[in-house]
Amino acid sequence: MAVDPDLSPKLSWKDMLLGGEASPSVSDRNGSSEGRENDFELLEGDVSTAMVDGMPTIAFSERIKIILFKEMDLTIVLKLLGRNIGYNSLHNRILSLWKPAKSFHLMDTVNGYFLVKFQNIGDYNKVLTQGPWIIYGQYLTVQPWTREFNPLQPYPSVVLAWIRLPGLPRYLYNRKIIEAIGGLIGKVVRLDFQTDNRTRGRFARLAVFINLDKPLISQVMVDNTVQQL
Repeated sequence: MAVDPDLSPKLSWKDMLLGGEASPSVSDRNGSSEGRENDFELLEGDVSTAMVDGMPTIAFSERIKIILFKEMDLTIVLKLLGRNIGYNSLHNRILSLWKPAKSFHLMDTVNGYFLVKFQNIGDYNKVLTQGPWIIYGQYLTVQPWTREFNPLQPYPSVVLAWIRLPGLPRYLYNRKIIEAIGGLIGKVVRLDFQTDNRTRGRFARLAVFINLDKPLISQVMVDNTVQQL
C-alpha cells in the first residue's frame, strides 16, 4: 500500500465546527476557551452518570444528542481505498475535483477516514451525487455522515452504487415511480439524466446508497412482476 506522508497541521473537530483554522485551541484575550460548546446549557436530566461493573459511565439526553447531531449537517465521510493519503494532498485534490462554490472544512480521523463539513448544500449534494471521484487512480468513497458511522471499521459500510432496472415497463418511466422503486434498495440520490427526460427506453439507471452490512438485493417485485437489478 502506497503512503503519502503529510506533516502539515490539521483541523481539530472543534476548529472544523467553528469554521476556523487549525490551532491548538480557540481562546479569548484572557486565555479562556470559548466556542460553540457554550451555545447551549446542560439542564437537569441532560447528563446521567453511573458505575456499571466497576466502569464509570455517562449518557446524554435525546435533547443534547439532537443539538450535537445538528452540528453534523452537511457533513460527509471520505475514504480513499487502497492507499493512504495525507491531509494537504487530499485537500488539494478534492478542491480541484469538486470546485466548490464555498469553502469547506476537512478533518482526518482514524483508519484513513476524513470528514468534510460543507457550508453550501449545493456543494454537499454535488459531491454525493456526482463522480465517481478518483485520486491517484484509486476510488474515493463518499457517504453522508450518520450517527451510525464508526471510524473503527476498516472499510465503509455504505457505498454509492449505480443500479439499472433492465426491462422496466415504459409506463413506469417517471421520476417519482423510479425513486420509489429505488427506495426498496437504498437511499436514491440521483437519476440518470437521460432516464429522467424519457429519451432512453432500454433501462432506467439511478444512484443509490447501499448498506454493505445488510444482504445485497438482486431483484425486487414491481406490480407483481420480478424486476432484476
